Amino acid sequence: MIVGVLRETAPRESRVALTPEGVRELSAVGLQVVVEEGAGHRAGFTDSAYRASGALVVGDRATVFERSGIVAWVKPPAFALETMPLRAGTMLVGFQDPHYRRDEIDRLRGRGVGSVAFDLVPRDDTTTEIDALSTMSRIAGAVGYAEGRHLLSARSRPVRALILGCGAAGLAAIAAARTFDDDKPTAVGNRLEQQTAALDAGAGRFVANQDDNAALLDLLATTPFDIIVCTAVHRGSRAPRLLEQGALDLLAPGTVIVDLVAKAGGNCVATVPDTTVTLPSGVIVTHRSNYPTSRPRTASRAYSAATAAMILRIANGRN
Repeated sequence: MIVGVLRETAPRESRVALTPEGVRELSAVGLQVVVEEGAGHRAGFTDSAYRASGALVVGDRATVFERSGIVAWVKPPAFALETMPLRAGTMLVGFQDPHYRRDEIDRLRGRGVGSVAFDLVPRDDTTTEIDALSTMSRIAGAVGYAEGRHLLSARSRPVRALILGCGAAGLAAIAAARTFDDDKPTAVGNRLEQQTAALDAGAGRFVANQDDNAALLDLLATTPFDIIVCTAVHRGSRAPRLLEQGALDLLAPGTVIVDLVAKAGGNCVATVPDTTVTLPSGVIVTHRSNYPTSRPRTASRAYSAATAAMILRIANGRN
């Protein structure tokens, strides 16, 4: 079986789906790897490093598709997949943006081309396999908090943060707040059993919020927050709308909202994907789709480990 690795074409994307270490792992079990020229350059991995790891480096993406039974990427390509020599039986592995690309994924399936969406792969705490979405979410939570904090105006007191969601990204955002010596954040989750993880990550308080958002609205009405990081989403589902206009009306001018889940619909009604907007009230709402790309080498290594694990699972299933 041959595995192909593409050079990323999504805007501002600097990660790579498989590092030279990942190539060596796959080569050790007899899999061949074809890498598009320059695939790892932006993450600090040279073509010569891929060749030394056992990969064949080729000059164009069409050759990757032509030779490979599995093609790995980080984000869906910016080019039309229909222009590539896709064969029935090919498997496309990576984030797939299924909320926005469902029709394309269905068309490919109709041609016998499968898609493994890291966006939808269930988290399994009973195995040692690395979960791409969780690892990227942890990086996004930390980077998102830091970038949101930089948007704040000067504060004469420690920053007060509110973290919506207590998954991997939310817990990472809580931990990031402590690195800035900010006040211990307030964490909001939808299950009481999340409280222990939130407090262990560094939260000073946990609030359980239900579907009516009454607890969150009471919190916003009584406590001033400088930064709100939105991370609440169930894997494979649309993000719950937690910050409607009524909630935004409770926020002071200059409050920064970082919505990490805009790709799933967003927690905030005012979120515009890949955009920073200032509302008439002075509240700032920001999102970008690739926070982990700010740490391309670290993120690529974590992503590569998840990619290699998934490819080995696919390969073992076919053998």
